Amino acid sequence: MLSTRLSTLRLPSRPRVVNGLRILWVLVVLWHELRAFDWALRSCLWPDSEQPQAQSPNSRVARILVIADPQVLDEHSYPERGVFMSFLTQLMVDLNLRKSWRAAFHRLQPDAVVVLGDMMDNGRKSMSTTEYENYHQRYRDIFKAYKRPVPTYYLPGNHDVGLGASASFSPEADSRYTSHFGPRNHYVSVGNHTLVFIDATALAEEDVLRAGQGHSFDSWPAVRYGPIEFVKQIAASHSGGSFVLFTHIPLARPQNASCGPLRERGTIRQGFGFGYQNTLMEGATVFLLDRLKPSLILSGDDHDYCDYQHTIPSTNTNVREITVKSFSIAMGVRRPGFQLLSLISTVPSDDSLNQVPVLPPLDTPCFLPDQIGIYLQVYLPLIVLSLVFLLVCNISWSTQRVWGAKRDRSRTRMGYYGFSRGVGGHRRSRSTDAQYEMGHPSSLPLPISKPQNIDFGFASWRGRWWTSVFCRFKRGIQRRRIPSLPHRSSYRHEVGVLCAFTKDALNVAWPAVSAFVVAAWWAMQR
Repeated sequence: MLSTRLSTLRLPSRPRVVNGLRILWVLVVLWHELRAFDWALRSCLWPDSEQPQAQSPNSRVARILVIADPQVLDEHSYPERGVFMSFLTQLMVDLNLRKSWRAAFHRLQPDAVVVLGDMMDNGRKSMSTTEYENYHQRYRDIFKAYKRPVPTYYLPGNHDVGLGASASFSPEADSRYTSHFGPRNHYVSVGNHTLVFIDATALAEEDVLRAGQGHSFDSWPAVRYGPIEFVKQIAASHSGGSFVLFTHIPLARPQNASCGPLRERGTIRQGFGFGYQNTLMEGATVFLLDRLKPSLILSGDDHDYCDYQHTIPSTNTNVREITVKSFSIAMGVRRPGFQLLSLISTVPSDDSLNQVPVLPPLDTPCFLPDQIGIYLQVYLPLIVLSLVFLLVCNISWSTQRVWGAKRDRSRTRMGYYGFSRGVGGHRRSRSTDAQYEMGHPSSLPLPISKPQNIDFGFASWRGRWWTSVFCRFKRGIQRRRIPSLPHRSSYRHEVGVLCAFTKDALNVAWPAVSAFVVAAWWAMQR
């Protein structure tokens, strides 16, 4: 029944099917590898774009792109995967980071960039200077500025300098960080807003020492050039304007505190482990909130989005903390992201150089494409559908050829049998005439040259002999002329279908793979 239906199924020819699938695959690959990132950011707008104060002639707007935890991989990131799979994972993650960064930077054109730590997955690991330089150069090559230089501010993360003591952490991690990324604690003024960058890993370690010795933050002899000393100095010298606090590790909060609807799963809970700490302790959190009284807090490390409101104890006012999504697909989130920060201030007069903030800092999240979803929900189903369609087409084409050959053989045999019946009828008519002549002799005597009543035993089958020879000769000629397929076993027929199917699948695959390679090469070169 199935073979009959396939034999009557009307399908396009093989070239049309293969070329149609080629075109479909090339378009799908080029769209998802090149244009999908720009398309995902089409609704990503700077938060000041809808503020009328930002359109004033005397207004000044600073637009800052904030990313967290890009964690560029190296060969030690996934040792359990083996050399080849580790290399492939690193290649695919680097490619995704390049496409994400290019789309975000080109589309949004920020005035400055802030990276909330964990720039490199194994920046803290013991390695030679050459290895570290090559590793750092890969990071710089991925996150390079396009066409114009943009100031970039960094925070140390636990993957950059380590947290706690471990033999696997390099003793040169601190010096390497400061020589390649800048100071661990620093601040910058933008439009009368003060951006404060705290070394949260060092703060967590110093807070443990302080609490262990029973000191309060006021009585604690702060570590020189450490984060506690830095915060005290900034708070004492601050003359006005608002603080925007940047920290790699999120601040403390209740265990079941909600992170809002934009989080993919779970919440942020206090926890410790090898080289990491989920949140700062309660004492360090209160110290930062009371001393700086920030108008906005931006943190990283958790890899998922979280919007939480803290209460400043000394003023009983609320302040939002935004934990920014990781920028990498390798950090356990389906849709990586980043944060846009707009700082709006105004100049009172054309002769004044002072800027007065008119609005608190404005921020909005942006989300990148689901790269894992593209692989699993677009490419994989399309591969399965393409293979099934090609298999059905090959079975149908082969079945139609076999049934066509059978029909041709049947028609040829019908013609042969009709010819044989015609010859047999002629033979029988000749035998009847001979018998008639023998039973009814003519009135004229037979000629002398004709033997009379001489029979050697051939009279009964004389007509059959030449007819049999002629029919055998004709049958051989017809067999040579019948355009039929060679007789095969069912096994040989199935092998032929599988070989044709494999060839068609490869013919469809190579343009799609070539398009993917070209798109990857283009992204690497940009």
